[in-house]
Amino acid sequence: MLNQIAQVVEHEKRSKSDLIKLTIFVRDMSKLTSFRELLFDFYDGYLPACSLVEVSKLIHPDLQIEIEAVVAL
Repeated sequence: MLNQIAQVVEHEKRSKSDLIKLTIFVRDMSKLTSFRELLFDFYDGYLPACSLVEVSKLIHPDLQIEIEAVVAL
């Protein structure tokens, strides 16, 4: 999922630092400790403003996380 966001950002000729907001929807907050570390590593220590929302369901029953990203163009 993070790689997909990076590909879209690169396609628009932007960098990760142009990400201004992430909204992260998760089904289980208890799994977030490792995910936060993954985000910091993926974004090279730069992490845009984030909102975290725990939800009971996502569009597909197998999904555990969904990320909405806003990029400054």
